[in-house]
Amino acid sequence: MAQLIQMRQRIKAVETTKKITQAMRLISMSTHSRLRHKKVHLLAYKNAFQNLWQKIKHLPATNTTQDSALPQRHLVILVSSQKGLCGTFNTHLFKFFDIQLTQFTDSYDFISVGRYATDHLKSLVLPLVASYSTFSSNNFVAIANAITEIISKNSAYSSVTVYSNYPRTFFVQKPQKAEILPLDEKTLVSQSAQEPSQDYLIEESAEQLNTLIERLTLSISLQELLFESLLSEQAARFLSMDSATRNAEKLIVAMKLEYNKTRQATITRELTELSASY
Repeated sequence: MAQLIQMRQRIKAVETTKKITQAMRLISMSTHSRLRHKKVHLLAYKNAFQNLWQKIKHLPATNTTQDSALPQRHLVILVSSQKGLCGTFNTHLFKFFDIQLTQFTDSYDFISVGRYATDHLKSLVLPLVASYSTFSSNNFVAIANAITEIISKNSAYSSVTVYSNYPRTFFVQKPQKAEILPLDEKTLVSQSAQEPSQDYLIEESAEQLNTLIERLTLSISLQELLFESLLSEQAARFLSMDSATRNAEKLIVAMKLEYNKTRQATITRELTELSASY
Protein backbone atom coordinates (compact mmCIF):
# COMPACT_ATOMS: atom_id res chain seq x y z
CA MET A 1 0.00 0.00 0.00
CA ALA A 2 2.81 2.38 0.85
CA GLN A 3 4.38 1.67 -2.53
CA LEU A 4 1.16 2.67 -4.32
CA ILE A 5 0.97 5.92 -2.33
CA GLN A 6 4.55 6.81 -3.32
CA MET A 7 3.83 6.03 -6.97
CA ARG A 8 0.72 8.26 -6.91
CA GLN A 9 2.78 11.08 -5.41
CA ARG A 10 5.43 10.73 -8.12
CA ILE A 11 2.79 10.75 -10.86
CA LYS A 12 1.23 13.89 -9.36
CA ALA A 13 4.65 15.59 -9.20
CA VAL A 14 5.38 14.82 -12.86
CA GLU A 15 1.91 16.07 -13.88
CA THR A 16 2.58 19.34 -12.03
CA THR A 17 5.94 19.71 -13.78
CA LYS A 18 4.24 19.04 -17.12
CA LYS A 19 1.76 21.86 -16.49
CA ILE A 20 4.63 24.25 -15.74
CA THR A 21 6.64 23.33 -18.85
CA GLN A 22 3.52 23.51 -21.00
CA ALA A 23 2.73 27.00 -19.70
CA MET A 24 6.32 28.14 -20.33
CA ARG A 25 6.14 26.70 -23.84
CA LEU A 26 3.04 28.76 -24.62
CA ILE A 27 4.57 31.92 -23.12
CA SER A 28 7.75 31.48 -25.18
CA MET A 29 5.80 31.04 -28.40
CA SER A 30 3.68 34.11 -27.65
CA THR A 31 6.75 36.23 -26.87
CA HIS A 32 8.56 34.97 -29.97
CA SER A 33 5.61 35.86 -32.22
CA ARG A 34 5.42 39.35 -30.73
CA LEU A 35 9.14 39.94 -31.22
CA ARG A 36 9.10 38.60 -34.77
CA HIS A 37 6.46 41.14 -35.77
CA LYS A 38 8.57 43.97 -34.33
CA LYS A 39 11.71 42.94 -36.22
CA VAL A 40 10.50 44.41 -39.53
CA HIS A 41 10.20 47.88 -38.00
CA LEU A 42 13.62 47.62 -36.36
CA LEU A 43 15.30 46.70 -39.65
CA ALA A 44 13.56 49.57 -41.48
CA TYR A 45 14.70 51.96 -38.76
CA LYS A 46 18.28 50.69 -39.03
CA ASN A 47 18.41 50.94 -42.83
CA ALA A 48 17.10 54.52 -42.76
CA PHE A 49 19.93 55.68 -40.50
CA GLN A 50 22.56 53.75 -42.43
CA ASN A 51 21.42 55.36 -45.68
CA LEU A 52 21.44 58.82 -44.12
CA TRP A 53 24.92 58.26 -42.70
CA GLN A 54 26.23 57.21 -46.11
CA LYS A 55 24.69 60.24 -47.85
CA ILE A 56 26.55 62.74 -45.68
CA LYS A 57 29.93 61.03 -46.13
CA HIS A 58 30.64 63.14 -49.22
CA LEU A 59 30.18 66.41 -47.32
CA PRO A 60 33.34 68.48 -46.71
CA ALA A 61 35.06 68.42 -43.32
CA THR A 62 33.61 65.02 -42.56
CA ASN A 63 36.24 63.06 -40.69
CA THR A 64 35.52 59.69 -39.13
CA THR A 65 39.10 58.48 -38.86
CA GLN A 66 40.41 57.68 -35.44
CA ASP A 67 43.36 59.47 -33.92
CA SER A 68 46.25 57.06 -34.39
CA ALA A 69 48.11 58.64 -31.46
CA LEU A 70 45.59 57.19 -29.03
CA PRO A 71 46.31 53.73 -27.60
CA GLN A 72 44.32 51.19 -29.57
CA ARG A 73 41.88 49.20 -27.45
CA HIS A 74 39.20 46.68 -28.34
CA LEU A 75 35.79 46.11 -26.81
CA VAL A 76 34.11 42.69 -26.70
CA ILE A 77 30.41 42.33 -25.84
CA LEU A 78 29.07 38.92 -24.79
CA VAL A 79 25.28 38.54 -25.00
CA SER A 80 23.54 35.63 -23.28
CA SER A 81 20.13 35.10 -21.71
CA GLN A 82 18.94 36.43 -18.38
CA LYS A 83 16.99 33.27 -17.55
CA GLY A 84 17.72 29.59 -18.00
CA LEU A 85 15.61 26.67 -19.21
CA CYS A 86 16.54 27.31 -22.84
CA GLY A 87 18.49 24.17 -23.68
CA THR A 88 22.00 24.61 -25.07
CA PHE A 89 21.42 28.28 -25.94
CA ASN A 90 24.13 29.60 -23.60
CA THR A 91 26.36 26.51 -23.64
CA HIS A 92 27.06 26.63 -27.38
CA LEU A 93 27.63 30.40 -27.24
CA PHE A 94 30.19 30.10 -24.44
CA LYS A 95 32.03 27.29 -26.25
CA PHE A 96 32.19 29.49 -29.36
CA PHE A 97 33.42 32.42 -27.26
CA ASP A 98 36.02 30.38 -25.37
CA ILE A 99 37.66 29.33 -28.65
CA GLN A 100 38.61 33.00 -29.17
CA LEU A 101 40.17 33.42 -25.71
CA THR A 102 43.75 33.12 -26.99
CA GLN A 103 43.43 36.33 -29.03
CA PHE A 104 42.25 38.42 -26.06
CA THR A 105 45.18 40.42 -24.69
CA ASP A 106 45.49 43.24 -22.17
CA SER A 107 44.14 45.67 -24.78
CA TYR A 108 40.67 44.08 -24.62
CA ASP A 109 37.78 45.25 -22.45
CA PHE A 110 34.55 43.31 -21.95
CA ILE A 111 30.86 44.03 -21.46
CA SER A 112 28.35 41.36 -20.47
CA VAL A 113 24.65 41.37 -21.34
CA GLY A 114 22.57 38.76 -19.55
CA ARG A 115 23.12 37.10 -16.18
CA TYR A 116 24.80 34.02 -17.62
CA ALA A 117 27.26 36.13 -19.63
CA THR A 118 28.19 38.07 -16.49
CA ASP A 119 28.81 34.87 -14.55
CA HIS A 120 30.85 33.40 -17.40
CA LEU A 121 33.13 36.43 -17.82
CA LYS A 122 33.66 36.64 -14.07
CA SER A 123 34.62 32.97 -13.98
CA LEU A 124 37.25 33.68 -16.66
CA VAL A 125 38.53 36.69 -14.66
CA LEU A 126 38.25 39.05 -17.64
CA PRO A 127 38.14 42.87 -17.17
CA LEU A 128 34.49 43.95 -17.13
CA VAL A 129 33.77 47.55 -18.12
CA ALA A 130 30.04 47.11 -17.52
CA SER A 131 27.54 44.33 -16.94
CA TYR A 132 23.80 44.19 -17.60
CA SER A 133 22.41 41.12 -15.88
CA THR A 134 18.78 42.14 -16.41
CA PHE A 135 18.15 41.64 -20.12
CA SER A 136 14.70 41.41 -21.72
CA SER A 137 12.58 42.82 -24.53
CA ASN A 138 11.63 45.70 -22.23
CA ASN A 139 15.13 47.12 -21.74
CA PHE A 140 17.27 46.00 -24.71
CA VAL A 141 17.03 49.49 -26.27
CA ALA A 142 18.21 51.11 -23.03
CA ILE A 143 21.11 48.64 -22.84
CA ALA A 144 22.12 49.39 -26.44
CA ASN A 145 22.05 53.14 -25.75
CA ALA A 146 24.09 52.72 -22.55
CA ILE A 147 26.76 50.67 -24.34
CA THR A 148 26.85 53.23 -27.17
CA GLU A 149 27.44 55.93 -24.56
CA ILE A 150 30.40 53.97 -23.17
CA ILE A 151 31.89 53.55 -26.65
CA SER A 152 31.38 57.23 -27.50
CA LYS A 153 33.09 58.43 -24.33
CA ASN A 154 36.09 56.15 -24.88
CA SER A 155 37.56 57.20 -28.24
CA ALA A 156 40.41 54.69 -27.85
CA TYR A 157 38.21 51.79 -28.97
CA SER A 158 39.25 50.92 -32.51
CA SER A 159 36.92 47.93 -32.75
CA VAL A 160 33.79 46.61 -31.07
CA THR A 161 32.91 42.92 -31.45
CA VAL A 162 29.68 41.28 -30.31
CA TYR A 163 29.32 37.57 -29.52
CA SER A 164 25.69 36.53 -29.50
CA ASN A 165 23.17 34.03 -30.85
CA TYR A 166 21.06 34.51 -33.96
CA PRO A 167 18.09 32.51 -35.28
CA ARG A 168 19.26 30.61 -38.34
CA THR A 169 15.80 29.04 -38.39
CA PHE A 170 13.15 28.72 -35.71
CA PHE A 171 14.55 25.32 -34.77
CA VAL A 172 18.26 26.20 -35.05
CA GLN A 173 20.07 28.93 -33.10
CA LYS A 174 23.72 29.61 -33.93
CA PRO A 175 26.40 31.68 -32.16
CA GLN A 176 27.87 34.52 -34.19
CA LYS A 177 30.69 37.04 -34.08
CA ALA A 178 29.71 40.49 -35.38
CA GLU A 179 32.04 43.49 -35.65
CA ILE A 180 30.01 46.69 -35.41
CA LEU A 181 32.91 49.13 -35.18
CA PRO A 182 34.39 50.33 -37.45
CA LEU A 183 31.22 50.64 -39.51
CA ASP A 184 31.11 48.44 -42.60
CA GLU A 185 31.54 50.83 -45.52
CA LYS A 186 30.74 48.21 -48.18
CA THR A 187 27.42 47.35 -46.55
CA LEU A 188 26.44 50.99 -46.25
CA VAL A 189 27.32 51.68 -49.88
CA SER A 190 25.36 48.70 -51.19
CA GLN A 191 22.28 49.70 -49.19
CA SER A 192 22.31 53.35 -50.18
CA ALA A 193 23.16 52.73 -53.84
CA GLN A 194 19.62 51.54 -54.51
CA GLU A 195 18.14 54.93 -53.62
CA PRO A 196 18.43 58.07 -55.78
CA SER A 197 20.91 60.59 -54.43
CA GLN A 198 19.48 63.76 -52.97
CA ASP A 199 21.01 67.02 -51.89
CA TYR A 200 20.33 68.15 -48.35
CA LEU A 201 20.52 71.59 -46.80
CA ILE A 202 22.10 70.99 -43.41
CA GLU A 203 22.39 73.67 -40.73
CA GLU A 204 24.75 71.73 -38.47
CA SER A 205 28.36 71.18 -39.41
CA ALA A 206 29.14 67.98 -41.27
CA GLU A 207 31.38 66.90 -38.39
CA GLN A 208 28.61 67.20 -35.80
CA LEU A 209 26.03 65.55 -38.02
CA ASN A 210 28.32 62.68 -38.94
CA THR A 211 29.16 62.02 -35.28
CA LEU A 212 25.48 61.96 -34.38
CA ILE A 213 24.45 59.67 -37.25
CA GLU A 214 27.39 57.33 -36.66
CA ARG A 215 26.46 57.07 -32.99
CA LEU A 216 22.82 56.35 -33.81
CA THR A 217 23.83 53.76 -36.41
CA LEU A 218 26.04 52.05 -33.84
CA SER A 219 23.20 52.02 -31.31
CA ILE A 220 20.76 50.55 -33.82
CA SER A 221 23.26 47.86 -34.83
CA LEU A 222 23.53 46.90 -31.17
CA GLN A 223 19.76 46.89 -30.85
CA GLU A 224 19.48 44.53 -33.80
CA LEU A 225 22.00 42.06 -32.33
CA LEU A 226 20.36 42.16 -28.90
CA PHE A 227 16.96 41.73 -30.53
CA GLU A 228 18.15 38.68 -32.50
CA SER A 229 19.50 37.18 -29.28
CA LEU A 230 16.13 37.64 -27.58
CA LEU A 231 14.38 36.10 -30.57
CA SER A 232 16.74 33.11 -30.49
CA GLU A 233 16.32 32.74 -26.74
CA GLN A 234 12.54 32.46 -26.97
CA ALA A 235 12.76 29.91 -29.78
CA ALA A 236 15.32 27.87 -27.82
CA ARG A 237 13.17 28.01 -24.68
CA PHE A 238 10.09 26.90 -26.63
CA LEU A 239 11.98 23.91 -28.05
CA SER A 240 13.37 23.03 -24.63
CA MET A 241 10.00 23.25 -22.90
CA ASP A 242 8.29 21.39 -25.74
CA SER A 243 10.79 18.55 -25.36
CA ALA A 244 10.33 18.57 -21.57
CA THR A 245 6.54 18.45 -21.95
CA ARG A 246 6.72 15.52 -24.36
CA ASN A 247 9.09 13.65 -22.06
CA ALA A 248 6.77 14.29 -19.11
CA GLU A 249 3.83 12.89 -21.07
CA LYS A 250 5.77 9.72 -21.90
CA LEU A 251 6.90 9.38 -18.30
CA ILE A 252 3.35 9.80 -17.00
CA VAL A 253 2.06 7.08 -19.33
CA ALA A 254 4.82 4.70 -18.24
CA MET A 255 4.33 5.50 -14.54
CA LYS A 256 0.55 5.06 -14.73
CA LEU A 257 1.00 1.73 -16.48
CA GLU A 258 3.41 0.59 -13.77
CA TYR A 259 1.04 1.90 -11.09
CA ASN A 260 -1.91 -0.03 -12.53
CA LYS A 261 0.16 -3.21 -12.77
CA THR A 262 1.31 -2.87 -9.16
CA ARG A 263 -2.20 -2.03 -7.98
CA GLN A 264 -3.68 -5.01 -9.82
CA ALA A 265 -1.00 -7.31 -8.42
CA THR A 266 -1.72 -6.04 -4.89
CA ILE A 267 -5.46 -6.62 -5.28
CA THR A 268 -4.90 -10.11 -6.70
CA ARG A 269 -2.56 -11.01 -3.84
CA GLU A 270 -5.02 -9.78 -1.22
CA LEU A 271 -7.89 -11.72 -2.83
CA THR A 272 -5.75 -14.84 -2.93
CA GLU A 273 -4.91 -14.46 0.75
CA LEU A 274 -8.59 -13.97 1.63
CA SER A 275 -9.77 -16.99 -0.37
CA ALA A 276 -7.01 -19.18 1.09
CA SER A 277 -8.12 -18.39 4.62
CA TYR A 278 -11.52 -20.06 4.12
